[in-house]
Amino acid sequence: MQFDEYPTELVRAVGLVVMSAAWTEDKAGELVQLMHQIANGHEVAAKGWAASGQQLIEAVGKVVTADLAARLTRALELRNEVVHGVFLDSKGTPPFWVTMKRQFSKRDPAAYGMAAQWTVASLLDLAQEFTDLEHLIDDEISYAMGLKTRPTA
Repeated sequence: MQFDEYPTELVRAVGLVVMSAAWTEDKAGELVQLMHQIANGHEVAAKGWAASGQQLIEAVGKVVTADLAARLTRALELRNEVVHGVFLDSKGTPPFWVTMKRQFSKRDPAAYGMAAQWTVASLLDLAQEFTDLEHLIDDEISYAMGLKTRPTA
């Protein structure tokens, strides 16, 4: 790969996805640990609080609504496409890229798949989704700590 192979706006958008996802995962782990401490009255680490991927999703799914867990699951799946995919220029107008990803299943033969199609706008939307999720998870932390009152429906 050449550093000038990708336009600056694409590189920036990918970076924002990575950074906003990291913040969201960190906040999710904080919520898992807080809820464990509240339930158990001690500071022993909760299972899954420092994990990422499926372990974090399972741990978070036990302490948030199904809707919030589903949104986080989907966003993290897309993040994996961004982080682990090789961006290939489609040469299309407007510009978009497809991500090619190795298939990791141990049971299947080695293969590649075209995972997703991305524009700068869709990457920025994903970064914003992570930011929105981070704020929702932060609200859950505040509700659990008694710092905010959960709005009634």
